[in-house]
Amino acid sequence: MKNKVKQGTRGRRARVTAPGHFALLLHAHLPFVRHPEHPRQLEEHWLFEAVTDAYLPLLGLLREAAERESRFRLTLSLSPTLLCMLADPLLAGRYLDYLDRLDRLVERLTRDSRSDPERHSLARFYRRRLERLRAFYLDELSSDLIAAFAALAASGMVELMTTAATHGYLPLLRSRPMAVRAQLRVARDHFRATFGHAPNGLWLPECGYYPDLEHEVAQAGYRYIVLDAHGLQQASPRPRHGVYAPLTTEAAVAVFGRDPDSAREIWCPSTGYPGHSLYREYHQDPGYEGDPDLLADFLPPWVGAAPTGLKFHRVTGRTDSKAPYEPAAARSQAERDARRFVTARRRRFGSLSFATRPPLIVAPYDAELFGHWWFEGPIFLDGLIRCLDRARDVQPVTLSEHLCLHGTAGKIHPTTSSWGEHGYNGTWLRPDTGWVYLHLHQAAGEFKGLVNERERMPEQDRTSRLLRQAARSLLLAQSSDWTFHLGREGGSAYCESRLRDQLARFRLLTGAVRNGRMRDEQLSALEGMDNLFPDLDLRHFG
Repeated sequence: MKNKVKQGTRGRRARVTAPGHFALLLHAHLPFVRHPEHPRQLEEHWLFEAVTDAYLPLLGLLREAAERESRFRLTLSLSPTLLCMLADPLLAGRYLDYLDRLDRLVERLTRDSRSDPERHSLARFYRRRLERLRAFYLDELSSDLIAAFAALAASGMVELMTTAATHGYLPLLRSRPMAVRAQLRVARDHFRATFGHAPNGLWLPECGYYPDLEHEVAQAGYRYIVLDAHGLQQASPRPRHGVYAPLTTEAAVAVFGRDPDSAREIWCPSTGYPGHSLYREYHQDPGYEGDPDLLADFLPPWVGAAPTGLKFHRVTGRTDSKAPYEPAAARSQAERDARRFVTARRRRFGSLSFATRPPLIVAPYDAELFGHWWFEGPIFLDGLIRCLDRARDVQPVTLSEHLCLHGTAGKIHPTTSSWGEHGYNGTWLRPDTGWVYLHLHQAAGEFKGLVNERERMPEQDRTSRLLRQAARSLLLAQSSDWTFHLGREGGSAYCESRLRDQLARFRLLTGAVRNGRMRDEQLSALEGMDNLFPDLDLRHFG
């Protein structure tokens, strides 16, 4: 839609009456979990559930929107670790096995004589859904999600961006600038190798920002970042347009701010849309019942109880007694919430009055929220797209598109910030996680020295292999996912084990660089377990 300029009265500037711009940003990320040494690792279900519940439904609704020539635009961050897992043949084969096991589980549920009629009906609902998703994955996408996302990017509907290599939490790595530099540049290289061009945007892991980070961002070649609202609201000077216009740092990196209203409407645990009583209850799952007859074949034999991803109850309310889930009622509620969301954004645009540019609302979320955590999330997104197509006073844009059309609204010095509890690193730096960063800082400093000395080392080919694998272990140890889960329910023990394993592998590999005491089969086994970033450039670590 073209901007219209209305003539102002005498002594007043002409005002731009362009529509408001709306930028939905989804950040798709999972930690690197791959265990070729185990035939069936429970934590690999994290990827399989995300593909089934979030990524396939997202691709489906985006492709349908493209076919009907929707005006919708999406900015999508695909993390390097997620891309590595999606491209991995071993995990692709295990995903098909997971779908087979899930199908057999649903079949058992449809024949379970102990189930009530509502449960039987829902089991049939899940079976039909699973059949559709499996056909979509195999027949329409040819099992290649990366190619599907790339095709949407080529159509102009989606702008792809990236995040740090292993989602390292940059504010707590800053004491070793090499660690920050490597996270940013390895990510850029992998994105370019995957999609054939460099990314414009960088999703800062957990929106974590510290002053002067933009210089590392600029040197790595990124054009823009996104901060939580207070990163801009408390900046110097205070931005005249608040979070509703991007600004520029001294390093010529554009900064977008997260809209707090859009965030609150989705994320707030007490009033956010996903908490509505009609939506599916996430925390009740037949897998927690520990029924060996039901769960046999689906879960690894050494796991007594774990979620299956199949839920039979709705949120209902603040009670342990949950009513049966009703898909049709939940769908209608998701469509109503999509209309409410767009109405609220239009109302916000009506309260903003900028002289020279349209206001911009940036609404970033974890992609996995829509489908995995909030089962009706894809229905909400589909309804959102259809509402935006009808709302001609709102123009959906990607972040790069908005920059190309309107540039930035001035210079700024952002302030330290993150999303998460309290908004200042606290989610990742707690009394029970402080020890992690001591190890990470020591390892990064040691590795920098080794990389800088490698020209004087014998057996250059083997030394380079050892150093590259040590770099992979170092990067994996730096993942923010481990410290997020430490000391919390749901994955804490695994995450601590994963973190300690990577630090141990790093020590083993750097020790072998110095003394040469590692057999070829040992090195090959480590390369096979952590096989991400095949073209990793050691110069980023020096």
